[in-house]
Amino acid sequence: MKLEHRINSLFGDTSGIDEFDLRILAALQNDRRASLTQISDEVGLSRFAVKDRIQKLFENGVILGPMVVVNPLLVGFQRTVFFEFKTNPHEPWLAKLLEKTSECDLLDGITGEYSLFARLRLKDDEHFSQILKKIDTAMGGSYFKKYRVVNAIKIFKESDVSFGKMAQRIPELDGTDRAILNILLKEANQAKSPFPASTVEISRLLNDAGVKISQPAVFNRLSRLQRSRVILRQSIRVDHSKLGKHTKFLVRVKTNPKVYDVVAEDSLAPMPEISDVYRTGEEYGLLAILRVKGVSEFNSFLVRLYDSSDVIDTYTTLVLEERKNSPTFLAFE
Repeated sequence: MKLEHRINSLFGDTSGIDEFDLRILAALQNDRRASLTQISDEVGLSRFAVKDRIQKLFENGVILGPMVVVNPLLVGFQRTVFFEFKTNPHEPWLAKLLEKTSECDLLDGITGEYSLFARLRLKDDEHFSQILKKIDTAMGGSYFKKYRVVNAIKIFKESDVSFGKMAQRIPELDGTDRAILNILLKEANQAKSPFPASTVEISRLLNDAGVKISQPAVFNRLSRLQRSRVILRQSIRVDHSKLGKHTKFLVRVKTNPKVYDVVAEDSLAPMPEISDVYRTGEEYGLLAILRVKGVSEFNSFLVRLYDSSDVIDTYTTLVLEERKNSPTFLAFE
């Protein structure tokens, strides 16, 4: 995708941020490990100016930190499950419980019959049973005692990355691979700098933790994790509200069951407003998460969506509050 098109598709009303900032953000979201020299050549500024702008974007809260997008299936999380909870404002403990649950990497307050929407990463059926028991116990103390579970059958797009064809064979990850991934996954949650840890820094952190490994070996392992699509993209987390994308929706899409994959891959995943697309076991078998500037832009999105004759119906949920959004879930603790 050309940089100008990526800028226009990613960002909306960006008062206080100029076009050079937008070019830098687009380059970093595409590949956060791009060198200052590469970004400098791409945006037309000196290396020092690029570095200074990245630091200021971080200090102003536009860049929240580095981010790595991994394929949950390939790191041992065989189930992605969504929970919707019916609760009320007098039960803040339920949201706080989910915020502290490491398996929960996304939690939103939403409109409609249910008021909380959560995404959880689970290793297997036994792990699911353990979490379900924990949730059942918690919901026993709630007023409504009502929730629903939606299983993700397939992931088409997540954190703005299209998954494409899954790897034919799940790669074997040893303890060192997992330790490297943990360092990368924790960066976004403990970001002290907009710049990602270098392979030298990763090597030092691992050696300090008792994992003896050289910088070239770290580089080689990272390259292998990317080639095998365990790591899908190294990017940055941004504050979407500071980039004009103030409104978030959950959109369920109903199509002819024969063409769910086609609609997801060819119609939904390429749409720049959509960050995540899942196939679920519901009547409305596609679930998309998207961000727009407001209702008018969302209406334009729906018009384009219905350009596909395969889309039968949709229903939409407005996100009122983002309570947790850590797509870089801490996978191995």
